Amino acid sequence: MPRSVFFLALAAALLVPALSAQGPAQNAPTALPACLPAATVDQLSAALDDAISGPGDKDRTCLRQLVDPDVRMLLVSNETTRSMTLEGWIAAMERRGSTPLYERQVKVKAETYGRIAHVWNTYEIRSTPDGKATSRGINSIQATFDGLRWRVIGVLWQAETPDTPIPERYLP
Repeated sequence: MPRSVFFLALAAALLVPALSAQGPAQNAPTALPACLPAATVDQLSAALDDAISGPGDKDRTCLRQLVDPDVRMLLVSNETTRSMTLEGWIAAMERRGSTPLYERQVKVKAETYGRIAHVWNTYEIRSTPDGKATSRGINSIQATFDGLRWRVIGVLWQAETPDTPIPERYLP
């Protein structure tokens, strides 16, 4: 056996067990969460509920896939309007820690034209998936279609208050 082949075989015999003992590579990809599809506007609505709902500190990979990185998110109240980036909204949710929040859309009206959509929906917030609603409000969502899926480009929402009850026409 030529000397170079011997040294290559020896190196392989010594390195393979040593590398295997180190475990997976540091840069090995981790499994991504299974995200709901958003090929239709109805699927987008369901995927948003799923991506928003859960503990405050949940993985937001699915939400980031559904929402344009430059999304404009506006929380409207009777006194003011608060603008947030997606990362700002995620940070606010993370401050909730493991405290859960479940959003369920109870009435949805979507209008589309070509590759744009406006989704107007009434939502309810619960502390468990099937629990009693603790609050409700209305979302106004703008989305675009890239040929494969819908992505959110803007969200305005306002929670119901005694001064601004949800009109009957927006209730289920």
